Amino acid sequence: MSRYTPPPPAGWVPPPQRDTTALCLTFPQRPRTPEEVGRYRKSFFSEPGARIAHPGLINDLKRVDPMTKFGVVTTGSEHVPEMLVSGPATEYQRINLDKLESNYASHKREPLGKSFSRGHKLPAHIQKPEFAFGMKGAFCESAKELLYPSTSARLLNSREDEELYKRSHGSVAPGEQKNRNYRWEAAKIDPARHRFGVKPIGSSNGQVGGEVSVVLNPEMNESIIPPAVAPQHLEDRRTLYDHLGKPRHLGAAETDNLPNNHVFGVVTQDSDSAWLCIQGEYSPAEQQPDTDLGRAVHHGWRNATADNRLFGIPTIRSDIPAPARRSIADGQNYGDDVSAQALLYPEEFASSGVANAEFAEPRDQKYLRGLFQKIGHGVSDEDFELIWKQATQSVRYTPIGLTSIADYRDALNDFLEAQGRGPAALQQWHNVAQAL
Repeated sequence: MSRYTPPPPAGWVPPPQRDTTALCLTFPQRPRTPEEVGRYRKSFFSEPGARIAHPGLINDLKRVDPMTKFGVVTTGSEHVPEMLVSGPATEYQRINLDKLESNYASHKREPLGKSFSRGHKLPAHIQKPEFAFGMKGAFCESAKELLYPSTSARLLNSREDEELYKRSHGSVAPGEQKNRNYRWEAAKIDPARHRFGVKPIGSSNGQVGGEVSVVLNPEMNESIIPPAVAPQHLEDRRTLYDHLGKPRHLGAAETDNLPNNHVFGVVTQDSDSAWLCIQGEYSPAEQQPDTDLGRAVHHGWRNATADNRLFGIPTIRSDIPAPARRSIADGQNYGDDVSAQALLYPEEFASSGVANAEFAEPRDQKYLRGLFQKIGHGVSDEDFELIWKQATQSVRYTPIGLTSIADYRDALNDFLEAQGRGPAALQQWHNVAQAL
């Protein structure tokens, strides 16, 4: 290979192909881990239901039936009641158990109720009852003296030894005061009777008081009046609440000792009272309203004219024609919108898009008969002619000769009411309708 030739690329290089979408979305399969290496990895047992085994036994387990059971199969079996029996219940069972236990070496070496026998043969003098191991001591001391030493002079340390232990180990007796070997006689002080500190102040009865217990517990001295300490909630009530006939205690001054006729504040110089300050002293001319109240006083800004006209732009623009195609954002009322009363009190069928005026529009016979027949009020031809005749004579919604839905409904209700009252009422309705 030439020194100018670059080395070949490492790894797998795909063959040169055209860059297509299918080729970009197709990925080569990754090489699997070799079998002889994969069994040493944890991922080898990641599949569901895989049996975990030692890597050295994986190849051996492939040649073994997974249903094979290891161990020796016994011909008989010991049942549960036999295993739960704690001991022999009869003399025969005890003899049989001893016979079975006699086969064990531990039973022969350590029989029940006897010491462990190692097979040693001791000399004859050792087997005597008065024999004892060990050597006799040269001196005789009782065990009590060894466990609880007495305070005999020979067992106590000397004074020199005690001083040595105090300097080396700081060892002192229980309750012993530490002695630093001060020269009290040079200062003429008796450490057994002298008391350091300032003498307490004498009491009124001439006795010297002020013991430590009295100093630490002053309530024990009955001659001293204890200070009055009020609870905190009482102090808060005195400060935060108002009291009848007294100003609030703000803590800024001693108001409790002031007389009842005390007046706070600075005395004014003039004689005007608070009533005059509130009411004021205005002349009748000053009490008149302003000249520009409710009227325009500037020339050119007055809305006054000799003509009978209204100024401003009306809310309902009925003075201009409405556009042919109105924009969604156009909220102007051109006179074709409903009134405020219709918005506050909508008509009965307004939610269905039907106005009340639709019921008063003139309709023909075919339309009315088909409409009422669809809602379940079909009648015969003879009855329809009489109902139509009665509806055309009504002038409540339409002129004579025309009929609306409301007119036909009223005439139909009269017919149905007479039909419900009986044949006599129905015959009377027929006579009235034919006479129209």
